[in-house]
Amino acid sequence: MTQRLEQRISGQHKATRCFIKLAGIDIGSRSVEFVLMDGETLEVSERVRAATSIDLAAQLKELKDTYHWDALTSTGYGRFLSQKILGGGVTTEIKAYATSAHHFHRDINTVIDLGGQDTKVLSLDRKSGQLIKFEMNDKCSAGTGKFFEMMAATLGLSLEELVAAALKGERAFEINSTCTVFAESEVISLLTSGKSVEDIARAVHESLLVKLVSLLSRILNAETHSILFVGGGARNSTLVKFLADALAREVIVPEHPDFFGAYGAALVARTNLNQLP
Repeated sequence: MTQRLEQRISGQHKATRCFIKLAGIDIGSRSVEFVLMDGETLEVSERVRAATSIDLAAQLKELKDTYHWDALTSTGYGRFLSQKILGGGVTTEIKAYATSAHHFHRDINTVIDLGGQDTKVLSLDRKSGQLIKFEMNDKCSAGTGKFFEMMAATLGLSLEELVAAALKGERAFEINSTCTVFAESEVISLLTSGKSVEDIARAVHESLLVKLVSLLSRILNAETHSILFVGGGARNSTLVKFLADALAREVIVPEHPDFFGAYGAALVARTNLNQLP
């Protein structure tokens, strides 16, 4: 694949670049996102999303057998295994999200990524897209998307039902536990004391909301008018509404927010191509 790629770009002719296909893959603890982009127009031609397999190596080999690309970059927890199997380069999640955010939303300087196992907030230079500062949650899953999954299961709800219930709930009490395990016990106690599922669902959302606002407060400035919300957690419409209300700022959720890591990886692959001698 490398030899063929070198042959295609060796002349640095602009006409040949339209045939180059870029790939980006973001391998998280909960899901894998894979995209293909046209190397000239940067239009996305393929999006693939799947739960992260226990046999990740076999999952990656299946991708390799199914799709063709000329340049690929991997990001996420599994990026080094991906590089070993798929080839190409690697980049950090911070770099991937900063790159895609600046490419698609150049007027925004603040990004939040809520994933299954971690949460990141980024401050970017609007003109250059360079990362100015970033913050991450601690190692506890109480500040991540996994928290919602566990709380939904405790309440006997699907994730979609938890989100819908929270919108109907009253702000009647708080969940004070900072650890997911203790929060689960607190939710069970609230249920047995007769609290409504809707009020508990709202308290669950606001518990995570407090952590998001705390993270964002470390990088927000007077120039932050809008916030780009990406990652799987951005599909939680109730959380998006609560976050916008709490910050008194516009929160923008792009189409396919969980693919922004893979988008950024593909864009990094293009940059690496342009830097080849």
